[in-house]
Amino acid sequence: MRQLAMSGKGGVRIAYLADGQLIEWRTQETGGHVSAGDLYYGRIADVKPGIQSAFVDIGCGQNAYLYVDDTLPAGKDKASISERVQAGQYVICQVIKEGAELKAPKISLKISLQGRYLVYLPMEEGLSLSRKIDGPEERQRLKQIISPLLGSKEGAIVRTEAAGVDGEDLARELAYLRKRWENVCQQVEARKSPGRLDSDLDVVEAALREALAEGLDEVVVEDAATYQQVKAALAVFASDAQNLLRKYTGKEPLFDALGVEAKLQRALQREVPLANGGYLVMDRTEAMTVIDVNTGSFTGGGGQQREQAVTATNLEAAKEIARQLRLRDIGGIVVIDFIDMKEPANKEKVLTMLKKELARDRVPATVHGMTALGLVELTRKRVRASLAERLTEPCAACEGRGRVLRADESIHRLQNELAALARSQQAEAAVVELSARLFPLVDDGAKAAANGWPLRVFKREEPRLAPDGYRITYAGSAAEAKRLSENNRNMT
Repeated sequence: MRQLAMSGKGGVRIAYLADGQLIEWRTQETGGHVSAGDLYYGRIADVKPGIQSAFVDIGCGQNAYLYVDDTLPAGKDKASISERVQAGQYVICQVIKEGAELKAPKISLKISLQGRYLVYLPMEEGLSLSRKIDGPEERQRLKQIISPLLGSKEGAIVRTEAAGVDGEDLARELAYLRKRWENVCQQVEARKSPGRLDSDLDVVEAALREALAEGLDEVVVEDAATYQQVKAALAVFASDAQNLLRKYTGKEPLFDALGVEAKLQRALQREVPLANGGYLVMDRTEAMTVIDVNTGSFTGGGGQQREQAVTATNLEAAKEIARQLRLRDIGGIVVIDFIDMKEPANKEKVLTMLKKELARDRVPATVHGMTALGLVELTRKRVRASLAERLTEPCAACEGRGRVLRADESIHRLQNELAALARSQQAEAAVVELSARLFPLVDDGAKAAANGWPLRVFKREEPRLAPDGYRITYAGSAAEAKRLSENNRNMT
């Protein structure tokens, strides 16, 4: 059972689950977060010929990085960055790699708008087809359909999913993507300063497109606005999948019903249990991610030899490592310390399993083999910020050595808990203790309800709570909540 669960409360949040396991987590931030695929109107702030790069002001407080290979071609010969762009020049650019805590986002001037069957290239000429489309007849059919539809200064890439698709569906999607680009150009004409223009068909459409390519059994949406957005998106590029859409009507918040919040919390922990009793330990550094595999309580049993028990644990670990890399959005260098195996055949079996599971991931990963010390090296392309970077931030109390939930994530979780209490207990108000960090971010009394909170909030600062901590001490009638809050003030 493959599900795509969506909620638009507090910014769009999307969970992709397979048989109850959380596979991927996406968010569309409402603030200034720079996401992969986003389009920006930028100004070239500085050109650095020595490193063939430029830095671009995109209006997000941090200049983005532009490499010469990601600029529009000015001719057949490779030109210098100073021949491609000049300081003060305004450009339309697209984020191809999200920024990290110590790294700027990377951008490209080669714009591509993703569809289910096509990738539209509004600033590059030519047509190319996925190499995975088999058969010369089908390739020729697709070329004959798409080529006449393209203008003299635009191009397209035909994706693998386009094989066998009706020409009318392909033409409809191309027209839709072209219309999106026209809207972007209109936004550029209206802008006077750098800033965001549009997203890559936004996170909802991107998640739908990618999940449908992998196989999807259900799309369940919690709020009405996102439901209508998903319905409209499916009508455009996946009319055959409209029967998969379902509106969630349960009293419990959708992600609570699916256990998503608990799964996200586990995805932030160092230790990952394996089904057979073993476990992984995952440590992230600035240079790489290191994963250690341990047998834990699994000893094989039934008279099995050590080699068989170790190999079984390593095979289980290989599957879980591939899932964790995708779920946690870990990119860059990854080093895995599997439990030592003696037989070359068993080592090859584990490497084969790891490659097979990584191949399920849309983000490219390459296994570079096993070192003389028995360590497996792999690299995974970094596209988005990691899950830890998206959900947490460095802890000021320990000078960045630890992490706490981001303040907006803590507030979002508090709102969800209060909404559940409002539905299940018909609560009118709640008394909430908040850490010093969260206290000024929560509205008090009737103002909370007026600003979109699910009920009235009577708040109290509790310095002993962790920076991302809060505690709901009462939920019920407004009169009782007010009385308890006043008593607390008198006691302090």
